[in-house]
Amino acid sequence: MKRPSVAAYTVSILLALITASLPAVHAACCYFSAKDKDVNQPGQKAFIAWRPERKEEAFTVQPKFEGNAIDFGMVIPTPSRPKLDEMPRDFFKDLALYTILMPLPEPIYSAIDPNTRKYECDKDDFIVDDAKKVKILESGVVGSLDYKILEAQDAKPLYDWLKQNGYSYGGDEATLDHYVQKKWLFTVMKIDPKQMKKAANGSYTGEVTPTRFTFQSGTCVYPLRITQISVKDNTDALFYVQSPQQMDLPGDWSWMHSYRPMYLSYMLGCSADAQQQKELQERYNWLSSKKKDDRKFETTKLEWAKKLGSTDLSVLEDPLKNYGQMGTGDLPPGAKVIPLAEFLQEVKAASLAQSKGKLSDYAKQELGRMEDMYQPARGMIVKNDPKSLGKGFIYTHYSWYPARQVPQEEVKGLALLKGYLQNGNWLTKFRKIVRKNEMTDDLVLAAVPKEKEETYIRIMPTSPP
Repeated sequence: MKRPSVAAYTVSILLALITASLPAVHAACCYFSAKDKDVNQPGQKAFIAWRPERKEEAFTVQPKFEGNAIDFGMVIPTPSRPKLDEMPRDFFKDLALYTILMPLPEPIYSAIDPNTRKYECDKDDFIVDDAKKVKILESGVVGSLDYKILEAQDAKPLYDWLKQNGYSYGGDEATLDHYVQKKWLFTVMKIDPKQMKKAANGSYTGEVTPTRFTFQSGTCVYPLRITQISVKDNTDALFYVQSPQQMDLPGDWSWMHSYRPMYLSYMLGCSADAQQQKELQERYNWLSSKKKDDRKFETTKLEWAKKLGSTDLSVLEDPLKNYGQMGTGDLPPGAKVIPLAEFLQEVKAASLAQSKGKLSDYAKQELGRMEDMYQPARGMIVKNDPKSLGKGFIYTHYSWYPARQVPQEEVKGLALLKGYLQNGNWLTKFRKIVRKNEMTDDLVLAAVPKEKEETYIRIMPTSPP
């Protein structure tokens, strides 16, 4: 696979931004700073919505920056003319809350429950700048950002235009030419310094208000190369990708290289078959070989993945009620949620039957302990199908599904995600630490084969390699 790289434009006050697209992803933006001023892009966040049937991509970006320039800007290349929309300022914060993994289910063991079973595996006119051969296709304001959409037939006129219009570009023409040759357009945006925080040493840090770019594209692409200039050593790139198909990065950058070993390690010893054991060994051998050749190699980490359904979207309709368990989420075959009172009654009845109709003092204490431990506000009790016992991670007749714990005031904001998350689409969240020397090309995303799609919404008791 071509190494994604970020060779950025340093437009006078432009900070390199990350752009995201779906099936093929181009690095969306880069930071630029005033001449002789340093601006660094330590992290990038992008929400990519890919509609392959319409060959339409929309990415929302919110770059994080730090530096000593008094004004900043961004240059965002896209394969076609974008439509810009302001997004809620807390958009990525709400996405982060929405995709917090749920705690690992826990078996409920009780000495007084004879059902407990344990197993071994517990504007559109052209404005032409004749001298520079740069066309301003559109000018406007989105949120608090002034923007212009530019078209250039050659990199040098664009390079000159940036400098002559107050953008002290510190990058090279080659990076600009990378996108000119692909006939991409360039969105130039300036950032209001009042949005930034100033540190005691005079440097600034902050995050730009999220902006969505919607455009036509033959692939789902993220413009990574242009961000290279604003990266010191590496950048923490976080992607949320929504599409009818689950999406991944191809080749060595796939999140499968970390997720599958984690999943298989979790399953081994209980229900992993010979083929799965073979796969686990092969994946560990592959990773060992990669790290031998490149000691700094890091896999892409899958952080959350789900094909969204009505249950998942119910969280946006009533966040306080449905957040803790994602509207209940997926349960094992034949399992059902039961109220605490029903659980206690069943355990009590089973204990009475076993002790000939009389509860011991210990049984009474145990019932009191479970009533206190398994309060509905903290999670839910699931009654498993007896046929499932001993399979996978189901070891007992009852299981406890702890709820996600987040302050209620924070959860309320999830309602703002309504309309952005779509029923029937996959939402896949993954993170890649990208080194500066790896930013040589843009990222192109690929669909995961249907038979290899992975759901990941609950913590596993293993860690990615």
